[in-house]
Amino acid sequence: MRKISYSLLFLSLLSLAPLMDALELTYQGIDGEMGFLWKKNTAYDSEPGDSGPDTLTFIPGVSIFYTIDDHWFFRPSAYIYGQTLEYLPEREYTIPVDYSNINSLTVTGLLLQPAVGYRWTLAERHTFGLQMAPGVNIQIPLTGPGEDDREEMFSTLMKEFLYWNTAAWYYNPLTERFGFNFKVELGLPVYNFWLDNNLSFVNGLIVNFQVGIRVLAQ
Repeated sequence: MRKISYSLLFLSLLSLAPLMDALELTYQGIDGEMGFLWKKNTAYDSEPGDSGPDTLTFIPGVSIFYTIDDHWFFRPSAYIYGQTLEYLPEREYTIPVDYSNINSLTVTGLLLQPAVGYRWTLAERHTFGLQMAPGVNIQIPLTGPGEDDREEMFSTLMKEFLYWNTAAWYYNPLTERFGFNFKVELGLPVYNFWLDNNLSFVNGLIVNFQVGIRVLAQ
């Protein structure tokens, strides 16, 4: 299953290739990134739920960096993360739980975003950037004790797909071949505008922190 997830990650980036040719962007490098993601769940705040589910999850991914001019850039990204959730059929939403929960399911999330942003450089090597983009969050329930609720959980999670992401980052070229970057990103759950599940608008809010290494184009 992990191989399938990484294959989806790779194919998602390849699908953007025709768009790159049409815009005549300049390829600068590819970022391998990793960090931690926190996702707000107001349903868990109001439910007894489990005693101690993880609030942070590991999130690796890749970004491809293209420049439009000296300041503007295009940065499509794809990330994978995991959660353990329980589906509450009487409420039609999910809450995070421990792996030991008898109704839990392991859920794989795939975050995709075609970010556009603006960057500026200080002292020739310290680059700061701001970016924003619509984001798609695809969540797929896999295995676990709560497999009887997998179909209903999948249907619910597929409604929670649309985000608006904003991020700030710092980049420093370490050598002629590699560079270091650090990013902080906020994902606003736009889908709450049309979902009627009696939860707060911030339900599903995503915050992630990532560090990465950029392999520069030769």
